[in-house]
Amino acid sequence: MSYQFDWTPIWQNRQLIADGLLTTILLSLAGLVLALCLGLIVGTLGASRSRAGRLVAGVFVECMRNVPLLIHMYFWYMALAFLRLPPFLCAVLGLTFYSSAYVAEVVRAGIGGISRGQTQAAEASGLRPWQVRLLVIYPQALRNIAPSLASLSSQLIKDSSLASVIAVAELTYQAGSIEGQTFRTFEVYITIALLYLALVTLVTRGLMSIPGLREPPAVAKVSDV
Repeated sequence: MSYQFDWTPIWQNRQLIADGLLTTILLSLAGLVLALCLGLIVGTLGASRSRAGRLVAGVFVECMRNVPLLIHMYFWYMALAFLRLPPFLCAVLGLTFYSSAYVAEVVRAGIGGISRGQTQAAEASGLRPWQVRLLVIYPQALRNIAPSLASLSSQLIKDSSLASVIAVAELTYQAGSIEGQTFRTFEVYITIALLYLALVTLVTRGLMSIPGLREPPAVAKVSDV
């Protein structure tokens, strides 16, 4: 018995799919921005000279990345139910803390890859510590870690599908709803698979096309400050 494809239900439910895609984009964007901010802070702390700072960063990274993302979301949604956080916010927090641990390790490695002489030369030129990081270290580290950050961004978009388990009406949640009503399993999941593929590809290529990120880092940048 051959399976007969029928794409009519997909078209009839196009608004639900569009709403789910928009929610996925907003969820991924919020999670990505917050994960990058938190990961930058933790990664910088992990690459600092302070032994206590490195210890705190290490504990944070191990605790966050060694707990499954699904547990992170359940934690915010169920364990902290007394806070009555919206499901969308719970998903954002879960994605943020989980992904920030990986961002932190990438940032730490990127900073660690910068020659110690760069920091010393910048300090000798009279720059303050925050200026050294902002004007000398971070620009060079960013070019080194750009491919890894692009990969983490694409992974975060795919991870956002787990938000469906806490009733966030993103793409996977809407797909399950449509499939339950129409029983067109193949059509529904082929459609969202193509949407995820397109979204991840656009984001990855978009990040890597940012001017300057594809250029190899210069050997010395202090003179440009």
